[in-house]
Amino acid sequence: MSPPSWPVALAVALGVTGWALLVAALSHSAWGLGGTAGSVVTTVTVLRGLWADCVTDATGVTSCVPSISLITLPGYLQGSRALAVTAAVLGTAGVALGAAGTQRRLRVTAGTLLLLAGVCAAIAAAWFGAAVTQEFFDPNHGGARFEPGPGVLLAAGGGGAMAAGGATLLGGTRTTRPPQAPSPPRPAAASTASLGGGYGLNAYV
Repeated sequence: MSPPSWPVALAVALGVTGWALLVAALSHSAWGLGGTAGSVVTTVTVLRGLWADCVTDATGVTSCVPSISLITLPGYLQGSRALAVTAAVLGTAGVALGAAGTQRRLRVTAGTLLLLAGVCAAIAAAWFGAAVTQEFFDPNHGGARFEPGPGVLLAAGGGGAMAAGGATLLGGTRTTRPPQAPSPPRPAAASTASLGGGYGLNAYV
């Protein structure tokens, strides 16, 4: 088994890095970051993650409410959560196939999976960030107002790294056509001498 070429090694490294960033984003509690100004005692920081909303007061006490409802949750939160989980699953499969695959078909599959994982993660980050930004500037929004937090940046960075790894892996698996075997020489035309004696082609016996 020949060692992988540098594009394949680079692609796997990018895929692993992007996957790690995405996993960190999935568990991060601050995809949305908001605050409520007040006195020193009543100032609170509101955090929105994919799985819970948390509030931290000035004393450092944090309380969280899990986001388990599928009806009352905002559509962008459910969609971003589904896309991020899908990206993590696809990224896991892509990294595993890219690191262990020695055949061109396996590497093409790994590159495709990593590329899809990167796109899903990037869409999740963009969707969440755009939605909370729109709510922040909406004067009719009555709930908490959030800004895109570190979780969005981690997901976007992870998606970009996985997409780059997938594209590099697909580009590195292009192979040139195998050298063609030389065609057998054509039989030489029969000479007049091979037809016997010194007779010509039109000679009669």
